[in-house]
Amino acid sequence: MSQDKNKIDWSEKCWKEMLVYQRESMWLEGTLDKLAAWLGLKHGMTAVDVGCGLGYLGYTYWPYFGQGGRYFGVDTSPELVRDAERAAKEWATGGEASFRIGDAYKLSFSDDFADLVMCQALLIHLEKPDKALAEMIRVAKPGGLIMCIEPDNLSVLLEKWYWSLPELSIDEQLLFKKVALICNEGRIKLGQGDGSIGNKVPFMMNKLGLGEIGIRQNDAVCYIEPPYEGPRQQVLLEHVKKQWLDQERYRTWMDRERKEFIAGGGNPVEYEHYREIHERNMRAFRQQIKDGEYFVCGSGHIYIIKGRKPKRR
Repeated sequence: MSQDKNKIDWSEKCWKEMLVYQRESMWLEGTLDKLAAWLGLKHGMTAVDVGCGLGYLGYTYWPYFGQGGRYFGVDTSPELVRDAERAAKEWATGGEASFRIGDAYKLSFSDDFADLVMCQALLIHLEKPDKALAEMIRVAKPGGLIMCIEPDNLSVLLEKWYWSLPELSIDEQLLFKKVALICNEGRIKLGQGDGSIGNKVPFMMNKLGLGEIGIRQNDAVCYIEPPYEGPRQQVLLEHVKKQWLDQERYRTWMDRERKEFIAGGGNPVEYEHYREIHERNMRAFRQQIKDGEYFVCGSGHIYIIKGRKPKRR
């Protein structure tokens, strides 16, 4: 995707780590088989992955299209492209996988090139997601498939999960939701994307002329409860720890959030009050993690959206 001073550099340590650990527990067993069947993936397909990062979509869906197939990963980060190339030597067997540096707004592929053009968590970070989606459609063959896996992070922030942290007052809960809404407005104004893009993509596809539009939602739930039995709970617990116990990572998140809040027209005094409440909760969180008492149950909104480019008459 296009880079400027407001964009995340995904090759930086904390963001690069996130590209790995957030995907370790993304799908429940059997879900990918169902999605591949729903998408109609077949071996021998030519696939383009836009904003590929470390090639996650490549190695995740390779068992469904890779034998005799071709996979092209595109990303703006030279470092991620190099790492993805090295990793592909382990998973891209029986077909061809290659990576290149590129721009989501101007893909270096000819018209009608690929059977499958896909992205994950790309459109959510773009100032002009419709422009990138139009490029993906251009590259797809007539009758080709477009697949976008995009979250609606804003809806998650507006929901009420059940957890062990101290219950907030109604006014405090409303303040947290207000901050989430204003931050998303600020993110859009800064050109950093729209946190609620996930449920908008089907309408974007329809507007751009795709047919056979369908949408599914990831069925995984974030459920963590002492004594944290089973590999999935262990992975989720480590994810939470990495997200919030690393002080440098935590400060990065909060500083970024403050900039978005101000850009969205928020009152700095109100944000500082929110930050005080957040810090209070974080102290409780750290203690509960230390004592082995933390629990949480809630679900995200990750949409898998497909559309098909019309065949020429």
